[in-house]
Amino acid sequence: MTYYQSRVNPDKDEYGHSSKPNLKPYTDNDDEMLVCEDIEDSYDITLTKNGKFFTSLYVPSKLLSYIIGAKGVKLKSLQRDTNTIIKVPRMNEKGEVTITGESERKVASARAQIAMIVAQRKERMQPTHFIAIPIVSDTINENLIQFKNEIMENPPAGVTESLFQNPVKLHLTIVMLKILDEDELDLAKKNLQTCYNESIAGIYNEIKGNEITVQGVEIMNDDPANVYVLYGKVKMPNDTLLTKLQNIADALNSYFCRVGIAKKEYEKVKLHMTLMNTSFRKGSEGKGSFDATDILQKYRDFYFGSFELKELHLCIRGTTTADDGAVKYYDTASVISL
Repeated sequence: MTYYQSRVNPDKDEYGHSSKPNLKPYTDNDDEMLVCEDIEDSYDITLTKNGKFFTSLYVPSKLLSYIIGAKGVKLKSLQRDTNTIIKVPRMNEKGEVTITGESERKVASARAQIAMIVAQRKERMQPTHFIAIPIVSDTINENLIQFKNEIMENPPAGVTESLFQNPVKLHLTIVMLKILDEDELDLAKKNLQTCYNESIAGIYNEIKGNEITVQGVEIMNDDPANVYVLYGKVKMPNDTLLTKLQNIADALNSYFCRVGIAKKEYEKVKLHMTLMNTSFRKGSEGKGSFDATDILQKYRDFYFGSFELKELHLCIRGTTTADDGAVKYYDTASVISL
């Protein structure tokens, strides 16, 4: 494998001049040390045969340029500041970033800084995939259409037809994911199966055969006159079963956050079926809010229908348009049949 490598002599700068006066002295200060465990759950640093410390970490190819920097300046700076040698795969080549150094703590610091760069860049990106529970129910589809038609007979302020969810796309979103390449996608597939085997299968067996009901409506914010998302409330035959469904959703959310392709924003997943969302607006309609005051009152107990939890989907965002232009359900990268 060919690597983009910039070796830095700790006694010389990139022009061959002495750099010792500009180097910050290494201090063994636990309070100020950037610890990699703050960003990663676990990692290994090994002692090599030649007495140096070594670690490696996977970085999606799309993010390697942020570690290298313009003309390699960022990479050189990382090496100089941590007194390590960092090897980075060339763009579009598979491989891990490797870090070698005389001190275990300096290697850990270099790794933490790289992990932080990756985390910060991912933070700015939009989700690419999501884990979902598909909603398959003719009754729910029909009642959603009825719900839409009744509202559109005399639409409240800000309500347009494009706000409503298309019945073929119905699902419960569990966790949004940021997957940047095929390696991360393969990892997500494996993690979905592992999470099911280790954390979900036992819980699922306790709710299997019980239907999930969608009844009543609620909003994601506190002002019913300025709403961006209106959803159907998720229920089960009793609170015990609903808690177990919640536990399944939370287990999935926590698992994917731990492996670094999701961000944990809340302790508990908000179980909901999206009915209306201003992000669905088209073109010149803008993304402005709508008035849901009357909708909340009229449909507070509206029965949409019930369905069974039979599959978990790893869905690909932006894949709901068929070749003929018709709206369809999301493409799936992986399906777990329960």
